[in-house]
Amino acid sequence: MSALPLIPVTIITGFLGAGKTTLLKRVLTEAHGQKIAVIENEFGEEAIDNEMLVSDDSEQIIQMSNGCVCCTIRDDLRAALSTLAEKRRSGALQFDRVMIETTGVADPGPVAQTFFMDDDVAEQYMLDAIITLVDAKHAMQQLDTRLEAQRQIGFADQIFISKAELVQPAELAALQQRISRINPRQAKNGAFWRSAAHRSARCARL
Repeated sequence: MSALPLIPVTIITGFLGAGKTTLLKRVLTEAHGQKIAVIENEFGEEAIDNEMLVSDDSEQIIQMSNGCVCCTIRDDLRAALSTLAEKRRSGALQFDRVMIETTGVADPGPVAQTFFMDDDVAEQYMLDAIITLVDAKHAMQQLDTRLEAQRQIGFADQIFISKAELVQPAELAALQQRISRINPRQAKNGAFWRSAAHRSARCARL
């Protein structure tokens, strides 16, 4: 029997208020035609059309109405990944890729290392991108005071700026320059979210 192809994983990171929750709510509720398993840290307050599949002290798995899967974890990312992979193999869940939300103050490095340092995870998953959301209104202060904010940008494969409409063009340009200094690889991308209207289209192309 041939080995199953590795499941691609995208890590979504960004400091508090950058828009991770807004992005993930769109992934979990909009009709974008993809089957994505989202691993998040806690449920939002808004009610959603879903079916509870698993609920215990360590994790909850919900089947969303648009075909996506939401897995909420409290401690162990590795265990959540193992559970999802097992349910995918058994046919209990169907999804094509995984998106992982980090906490707003998390260094994405240890999360990324899970996919290289843990043999069981590496045999089932492939990390394909780290996406960082940056809050244009508060990013400069966060970068001045929080090392985690710098690391979130430094680890990123793609960087998107949210809330750009709340700052002046000169402030936005200064932030872009600072981001480019922290992560020179992204200086050529030129891809920034200017408004929430762009988000669902971007999600559908991940």
